[in-house]
Amino acid sequence: MCHTAAMAVADKDILYRVAYDEAVRALVEQQAEIESFRTRAGLLFSSTAITTSFLGAQSFGLGDMSLASWMALIAFMGVAIASLAVLWPHSWEFSVNPRDALGPYLRGEEPVPVHRLHRELSLHMHSSYIENRAGIFQLAVLLQTASALLTLEVIFWIISIATAT
Repeated sequence: MCHTAAMAVADKDILYRVAYDEAVRALVEQQAEIESFRTRAGLLFSSTAITTSFLGAQSFGLGDMSLASWMALIAFMGVAIASLAVLWPHSWEFSVNPRDALGPYLRGEEPVPVHRLHRELSLHMHSSYIENRAGIFQLAVLLQTASALLTLEVIFWIISIATAT
């Protein structure tokens, strides 16, 4: 192999290695984002349970349930459902099965250039990234909904307590 051809192969190896490293980084960041959403959903669920037990007990101790009390309970159920939806196991793809990805290359007669492996793995990880993105958007919407419902729940409990006294 001439010097120029060897340089071209080396350049491809480096470029595809950069693409591979970036694809790995993107999936790692997605995984961290999902874990962050799950942590926040757990905190929201805990917060709404504490809010309901504290403010709800005060409201129920004052007499009959008002419309605001019912609305607070509905908001509580909404927070619980949205939070549990975020916490529910989903099928995410953050890694490549080595047998599937490398199998075709290892069965061949000739050795496969490293840049081809990096290219195929990068493309596969990019597809996973795109597929995960739709699910992550749904988690974000659920978390925002749960946050808004918790705010409404607190407002309804305060109205219920204030109007009963």
